[in-house]
Amino acid sequence: MTRSMTSKKKLVSEQWLLRLSEEFKPYRKFMFALGKAAKYSFFLGISALAYHFYLVHWTQRPEEGFLVNSYLLEQAMKIDWFVYDLKLMLTRPPVEKLLPDRPQAPPGAVYPKTLILNMRGTLVHSEYKFGTGFEILKRPGLSVFLQRMSRMYEVVIFGDEENGIINDICEALDPEY
Repeated sequence: MTRSMTSKKKLVSEQWLLRLSEEFKPYRKFMFALGKAAKYSFFLGISALAYHFYLVHWTQRPEEGFLVNSYLLEQAMKIDWFVYDLKLMLTRPPVEKLLPDRPQAPPGAVYPKTLILNMRGTLVHSEYKFGTGFEILKRPGLSVFLQRMSRMYEVVIFGDEENGIINDICEALDPEY
């Protein structure tokens, strides 16, 4: 008897799943068709935008091209400007000159050579101490080194911090700077 009851339960559950799948078959077909439509619409839109980008980038008069849409042409122009600006930002230096022009030297005087030093790791070292926070420490012999180098070279110090922080550290290192 137990076998027949389990087989009846199994048969009833299979019938229920079959009926349920029959009820959802139109819904599944609709969702499948909707997914295909979304995928092909996306590819068609990207292709149309790529065509308009081609017109903007490689033709003299893109507005006279075949099947031109003004909205897509405008978006392609924005993409072209963005790519151009990104290229300029990545290939050009951020400033024209790193150092200011030297003043005119008196006749017969020779300019000293320039010694460029990095602030972090070369001149100073920062470490974190629990309770006090970050401390900036001078390297051993830094004061003597800067005095000797300033006699022979024009010393330029640079760093990746903000200008005010670098100026404060330079004033602490050499108050006469």
